[in-house]
Amino acid sequence: MLIRIIFISLSTLIFPTQTFSQFITKDKALDDLKEFQLLLEKQSSYYQISEFDFEQAYLNTKRKLSQQDSIPIYVLAFELEKLISNIIDRHANIRMDDFEEDDYELFNLHLPFTVSYFQDKIYALNYNRSTKQYDYYNTAHPIVKEIDGINVKEFLKSNAYTRKLSPKRARQLDELKDLRDIGEFYFKQGRNSVKDIKITLTNEKSDTTLTLPLSERRNWYFELGSTSFNRKYRDFGRDEKFDLSTLDKWLPDSIAYLAIPSMESYEDIPDLEAYLMNTIEKYNDAKALIVDIRGNSGGTREILNTLSSYFVPVEQSPWVANVAYVRSDQFLDEDISSMQGRFLYNYNSDAFTESDREAIDSFNNIFQPKYFVDQNKFSKPFYMVLHSKNPISCPIYILVNEECFSAASVFASAFKGLNSLQIVGVTTNGSSGRSRKFYLKNSNIRVKLSTMLSFQRNGKTLDGNGTVPDIIIERDENQMLRKGDSQLQKLIDIINQ
Repeated sequence: MLIRIIFISLSTLIFPTQTFSQFITKDKALDDLKEFQLLLEKQSSYYQISEFDFEQAYLNTKRKLSQQDSIPIYVLAFELEKLISNIIDRHANIRMDDFEEDDYELFNLHLPFTVSYFQDKIYALNYNRSTKQYDYYNTAHPIVKEIDGINVKEFLKSNAYTRKLSPKRARQLDELKDLRDIGEFYFKQGRNSVKDIKITLTNEKSDTTLTLPLSERRNWYFELGSTSFNRKYRDFGRDEKFDLSTLDKWLPDSIAYLAIPSMESYEDIPDLEAYLMNTIEKYNDAKALIVDIRGNSGGTREILNTLSSYFVPVEQSPWVANVAYVRSDQFLDEDISSMQGRFLYNYNSDAFTESDREAIDSFNNIFQPKYFVDQNKFSKPFYMVLHSKNPISCPIYILVNEECFSAASVFASAFKGLNSLQIVGVTTNGSSGRSRKFYLKNSNIRVKLSTMLSFQRNGKTLDGNGTVPDIIIERDENQMLRKGDSQLQKLIDIINQ
């Protein structure tokens, strides 16, 4: 069967019906491409471990750019976006600070319904404002099968490239965001005007095909289990009057629950550290403690550091939680400050005791990084070492999902393997890179790159892998439709059993 995939040549991206105000010459665009190449080679950490043939990709991009004397800056940005998608760096991205999306009608058109994955199928949904739940867009045919005659999985594989090397669930999450904003999809392919879209829906026995107008409204999907979408918690870190006590509660059967919607810093929330310490001590005698970080997009490692003194058992302390390497051409003073902010220190640091170094030595006897770390390009390793100070007596369960990003990814990874604790849910987004921003000199396109290789205890990088839970709990259909938090309930059932 011939699969029709949409590819548009660079020349079609210059539309005769629209006037673009931001162009650069071909030579300047090629200069920026060269500068971008050098940034990846000199600054990026994950570029160094990529198996992708970047040299051929650069040549292909250069050939495209050479077809025109004048290049719209956004066209150059989209080409760089394709290149950067071939590294596992979850923080890497391309942005145009001066790009005015509102100037382009197509860029701001979206699917006329929301979409969500369930059991590896994409469902078309409508949000019911009265019930605060989702209904099927087409009850008889709820599953999205094709977009404009192309199988939806192939459509996404060809076009949703920005996070294609992510862990599976995280990749699916990003694919659906791209599919939701389908006007941007078509804009990047060089389409000028798309008003309607042909959607084929299925129940896997029969199909129906609809031609629907694109929507000016972005139809968001809000995951019921994500703490950041919970109405009770959404002002955490935003409103200085937020009541921290709403984050914790007793569940039935003496099970304690603590939600952490984001990894806020203590500077931003001065009472947070004391609240966390008092809360953990309050639940010391619970049957179990559930720490829910689903939907947590990260922040700092301060919460991790505080809770580690309660979570790490005495017999496993000191606990080597994270190993990282910094690009060796970074400034040394920057290295020290930025790494210390992540509680990462070199082996001879004054922050470590002899007991810490003995723990690092024992850890290094078994630690096997999955990638070769070139000592000509990277520093010596930095270690995050956690300590037991006042361990609680009840078992701990950290509930995670594919939205756990950056410092939230590190949180789950750092504690995995402790005797007192289990990670529960689905594989995290995975990301820990010490990102930095750079601006290309001609186009002013912003390039964000990770400058640190960050390894989990199992030797795998956080980026590209995420942290696999000890207990896998997928959401069910009711949770997809916001009718009940099945993941939390299943965990409660497991604890009670």
